[in-house]
Amino acid sequence: MSKENSKNQILKAAMKIFVVNGYSNTKMDDIADEAGFSKGAVYHHFSSKHDLFFSLIDYWETSFLPKFYSNDYSNVSLVNVLKELASEVASNFKNKKYLFLAELEIWALSNRDVKVRERTKKLYNKMLSHLENIFSNAINDGEYKNIDPGMAAMAVMTSMQGVIWFSIFDHKNFTAEQYVNEVMNFIINGLKKTSIEMTN
Repeated sequence: MSKENSKNQILKAAMKIFVVNGYSNTKMDDIADEAGFSKGAVYHHFSSKHDLFFSLIDYWETSFLPKFYSNDYSNVSLVNVLKELASEVASNFKNKKYLFLAELEIWALSNRDVKVRERTKKLYNKMLSHLENIFSNAINDGEYKNIDPGMAAMAVMTSMQGVIWFSIFDHKNFTAEQYVNEVMNFIINGLKKTSIEMTN
């Protein structure tokens, strides 16, 4: 197994253990057992639990929205971008619910650790910047209202984070997938210019 594959296997195992035990109650032995490695092998890749968690933030980022970050949306309509994004979030919730629970752990440690907070802030700023560029292009095309693209980007990101609620609680009237799709429709319809606005 390559070094990169070994690291990713450890990170995937660590994410699952952190979700169950929390950062404070997780031991490197627990991660080693889950990953199927010796504790020495885990320390070969990561100098400490904190170092491993720091790397886990990068791993979470690449695992959460790989399509969104890799696709070129320069010639894709805003409607299709947001619908694809909603679909990716819903798919993750169905198949990788631990990603949403892991985000809670990242938030919790960000509240107590400056380095983790700065790295997490960088992660979210990257997501917001990507969304902001997409909104800016759509607004410049004239089909959408002239709103602050940064605020629109924040609305989308926080709506996606609302899915975290469903990873802990159930809702009797609708599912996480229905929620994220409907919220994206709210945003799309709320930002579209009316026929009167289009003619002005």
